[in-house]
Amino acid sequence: MEKNTKQNLLIVIVGVGLFAALMNLHAVILFLEKGVGIILPIIVGGILALFINVPMMGIEKRLRKLLQKRKKQPSDKAYRAVSFLLTFVCVALVLTLVFTLLIPELANSVKGLYLLIETRLPQWIAWLESFDLEAAWLEEMLTDINLEKIMQNIGSGANFFLESVVSTVSSAASILITAAFGLIISIYLVLGKEQIGGHVRKLLYAYLKPAWAENVLHISRTFSRCFANFLSGQCAEAVILGILMFVAFTIFRLPYGSLVGVLTAVCAIIPYVGAFVSGAVSVVLALLISPALAVRCLIVYLVVQFVENQFIYPRVVGGSVGLPPLYTLVAAMIGGNLFGIMGIIFFIPIMAVVIELVKEDAGKRLGRKGNSAVSTVDQL
Repeated sequence: MEKNTKQNLLIVIVGVGLFAALMNLHAVILFLEKGVGIILPIIVGGILALFINVPMMGIEKRLRKLLQKRKKQPSDKAYRAVSFLLTFVCVALVLTLVFTLLIPELANSVKGLYLLIETRLPQWIAWLESFDLEAAWLEEMLTDINLEKIMQNIGSGANFFLESVVSTVSSAASILITAAFGLIISIYLVLGKEQIGGHVRKLLYAYLKPAWAENVLHISRTFSRCFANFLSGQCAEAVILGILMFVAFTIFRLPYGSLVGVLTAVCAIIPYVGAFVSGAVSVVLALLISPALAVRCLIVYLVVQFVENQFIYPRVVGGSVGLPPLYTLVAAMIGGNLFGIMGIIFFIPIMAVVIELVKEDAGKRLGRKGNSAVSTVDQL
């Protein structure tokens, strides 16, 4: 009787609270925005920690294997600190390498495109005039193009853009504070994750039922495993695909091989969207030279991607997320529409966690129904 009274009282309190919130919806939204602003550094730090933890764990495992024969083993804190430093060094080297390769290649591509347009202009005008189209405006516009002015405008525009960005960031001190606190929090999270995890487990078992606490921990471990597999798999696929694109474009004598290779490696980290972006850029660049070359570029790009997806990716990332292509595409579409690029990256491991949990629950339910139900499902 007392239990029913408490339940009824709880229902009344929740109902009154919801009614009051709906009647003061604007104030509730402002309160939530302020609350999100307060905890935003923690959210940013948690996201950074997720990304940092994946390469850091890989480096730590390799360090332990490398030093396992030593009589005096370093402490766990020493392993963790060295792995953390090596992770940041590797990330800095990768970013430096990407920008070192990409920016000069982009500059050379702009110059090459200008020379190509200047060379092909008479052919394009003749082709337009063959369809009885007036092409004088095109000739006047293209002959007025000055490469030096273009490069100067690009430089001044880049300087103006950088100045605008710097002024905007400097005026918005809260963004810098959030980023700084987020980075500091992520460092504390990855360096003290065992201690923090122990505190979280104690709180879960203290305030939740044991079954609920086990479920929360199981979901957290599953998501961590799926996200680590997904991120490491995408990075491995990006590097392999970029190298394959560069080799294929070099073998078939397609233009901008190094640019397409670097662009493919960078964009391939984003599932589906990245492949379309790099493929479209490579085809457009080839189309400026000749339509036949663009068709050959498209065929080579699609063949390389097909070979990589069908034969290389399953072997390199065999134990990765393990989602069927349809589920992966649906997760990427939903995440992209809701939260952009970050949604695409996070929704695929989230979908993998949901599918795995549903499979586990379905297996338990079928197990309780008996062998006949399991055999019937296997026949479907």
